[in-house]
Amino acid sequence: MAANEPPEDFEALKARIETLERRASDLALKSQIVGSQLLGQTGLDRFFGEREFWENPYDVGQAECSRRCIEELTVHRQACEGIGDPTKRQACYAEAISRAATCHSGCAQRFPPPIR
Repeated sequence: MAANEPPEDFEALKARIETLERRASDLALKSQIVGSQLLGQTGLDRFFGEREFWENPYDVGQAECSRRCIEELTVHRQACEGIGDPTKRQACYAEAISRAATCHSGCAQRFPPPIR
């Protein structure tokens, strides 16, 4: 091996870095989307309902777990909408967001993305 040549495993490491960067990008996008849902922006309901969003070979377990969290959040928020008292309604929304955040954090801990 000449002084200017990279080690033999350099290409393998480079490919692994690219794979990990794609995974990080996928997870960052999903985090943004889930975060916007948690903050009450509901324009993405149809997007979350599509199977393609949840079908990811890298983190299927986490995606399914997060999907359940979103479904629970949606049901809880719908229940909150029926509360007439504004103070109680806001408290209900806060509880829904807190539960969803806890649920999503639990998903991330139970289903970390695999690193190969």
